[in-house]
Amino acid sequence: MSEESAPLPRLRPPVSSAQLRLVIANIETRINLKNLEDDTPLKDAGADSLDFFNFILAVEDVCSIVIPSEDIYRVNTLGGMARYLNGRLS
Repeated sequence: MSEESAPLPRLRPPVSSAQLRLVIANIETRINLKNLEDDTPLKDAGADSLDFFNFILAVEDVCSIVIPSEDIYRVNTLGGMARYLNGRLS
């Protein structure tokens, strides 16, 4: 019998980097959370393009939004994503 993890709660402002770390921890990625500071680009913490894409999809899911493609690469850090979401969800 396999246990399924509980779905993450919906994110609402104020969104924090700690909440985004939980999102990363609940998806399959190579992102090393120990090396991930608020201003560290996800690629510097081990994320490849698939990991980054999975992170974006997970954030879209827990926020019930679609992040436009022109915004995606401007939010490549936890701090940047938190600021983006707080502006977008307010």
